[in-house]
Amino acid sequence: NKEKKEMEIKKKNTRELFIDTLTKIGCQYQLGEDDDTRIFFDYQGESFFANIDAETFYVYHIWDTHWCQVELSNIGEMSRLRKAINRSNFSTGVTTEYSIDDDTKTTIVYSKLVIWSISKPALRDELNEFFRAHHIIEVEMQKLREQKRDA
Repeated sequence: NKEKKEMEIKKKNTRELFIDTLTKIGCQYQLGEDDDTRIFFDYQGESFFANIDAETFYVYHIWDTHWCQVELSNIGEMSRLRKAINRSNFSTGVTTEYSIDDDTKTTIVYSKLVIWSISKPALRDELNEFFRAHHIIEVEMQKLREQKRDA
């Protein structure tokens, strides 16, 4: 099928462009096993992975997983975490969410960003948005802890 072959060529070229950009900004990377759309990499000490969207070829989903966790039994911290995540989601291009790990009885925080450009400066800026989201959540949670102490 000619259309399928063209998609594979575009996907490969986009993937190679992303890998080239990672290399240019000093990231070590590893390709996903049995999944040619997933690329794992580190940036400024944080572990990320990217999915290259085979449908559009130029949109990338970058994930920063398991960067924070809170014990489910800590009701106050859970409440602060939810409020801080909401604040971050209104303040950055990164979407931060959480899921519950029933085995460990913890809430696991992860973030996702969809990017359209993979030039060297654009990718750096987009990756730095993750750290901005981390900072906003940390600061907001600290403010909420202090408000509780002062009440």
